[in-house]
Amino acid sequence: MIRKSFLLLMLAVIAIISACGSKSEALKEKTSPASSTNGGAGVAAPAENKTIKLLVSAVNRNDELAPILKKELEKQGYELKYEIPTDGIIANKEVLEGTYDVNIGMHTAFLKSYNEANKTNLVEAFKTTFSPNGVYSKKYKSLEQLPEGATISIPNDGTNGGRALVILQNAGLVKLKEGIQSTKLKPSDIIENPRKFKIKEVDNSVLVRALDDVDAGFLYQSLRIQAGFKFSDALAVESSEAKDFYIIAATRPELAGSPKLKALQEAYYSQAVKDFYLSKFDKGSIYFAW
Repeated sequence: MIRKSFLLLMLAVIAIISACGSKSEALKEKTSPASSTNGGAGVAAPAENKTIKLLVSAVNRNDELAPILKKELEKQGYELKYEIPTDGIIANKEVLEGTYDVNIGMHTAFLKSYNEANKTNLVEAFKTTFSPNGVYSKKYKSLEQLPEGATISIPNDGTNGGRALVILQNAGLVKLKEGIQSTKLKPSDIIENPRKFKIKEVDNSVLVRALDDVDAGFLYQSLRIQAGFKFSDALAVESSEAKDFYIIAATRPELAGSPKLKALQEAYYSQAVKDFYLSKFDKGSIYFAW
């Protein structure tokens, strides 16, 4: 009798253990990351990164535009974190190193020069706006009024100094050597200068202040606004066909075309952004890539 009771007890214990084991296996199968959606192979894909880290400069007032971009991106479920860099070269390095995703503040021509000089591979994610720069003066109202031997200031960096020289050539003031990219032109490339103009190269940071000491000078749109000029005050301006001088969003190759960069482009190409520019720039002084 005792032996029979012992056998029944052992069978009951085995049944309980078996039941617990089945539940454990069922629970493991239910919670396994390799179950259901991926057919048991591999692990679930990580969630998409919804944070965009942006460096945005004051060129074409992009720094003022950043809060608008932030609101537009929130509509798409993205968070925008942005900083305003003080040095465009350092900004590019931070994008290359992965600290930031994208840099908005240079044009296509500068990107090409930067990559060539630094053996880097930043790429254009999308174009934004183009604002024709021009030659302005505090003393004269037209090119015809400029005296012989007048001094004209231009940026001392190759990329934008060449732009200024092209403006002077298109206005008929000088003639430049042929076959040289505008981003590589220098004052020494002037081959005809019938009115003996003196070209003075100055740092970008003093272009506005230089106008007090010269007869005319090159100004970016942001600087001409700072200096109190209207767009119509320009003695000469860039052609609207200068496609290489659209400000671009530059990024690493692996991010180009990614969902977050597409979202940023959609935000930038919004009506809210266009309305901002139309409220800040004179008519005809801003062109859109969209």
